[in-house]
Amino acid sequence: MNITLELIAPLVDSVFMAHTAAGVVALTLTEAKELPRRGLPEQFRTPLSMIFAGPPELVLMDGNYTLDHEQLGQLELYLWPISAPLPARPSEVGKQCYQVSLS
Repeated sequence: MNITLELIAPLVDSVFMAHTAAGVVALTLTEAKELPRRGLPEQFRTPLSMIFAGPPELVLMDGNYTLDHEQLGQLELYLWPISAPLPARPSEVGKQCYQVSLS
C-alpha cells in the first residue's frame, strides 16, 4: 500500500494496534505531515512523517512492526522511539512517542 498524506491525515487521532513481543499495543496516530522535498526528483514520493503515541510503561525498540487499523488493514512500518514533540499535543502528554518516516 502506498501511504500518502491524503490517505493518512484523516486518521490522525485514531488507534493502530501494533503487534509486539510484549503483545498487542495500542498506538494513537497524533501527527502526519509531509517533509520538505529538498531537491528530491519528481519521480520520488514526497517524504512523509507520522508520530504515534503509546503507553508510557512500555518502550518499543526500533524495528519493523505490523500495525492493524480498521480502515487500512495491516501495515508493516518501521518505528523508532522519540521524545514527544514540543509543544506536546494533549494526546502525547505522558505517553511514549514513536516516529515513522516514509520516503
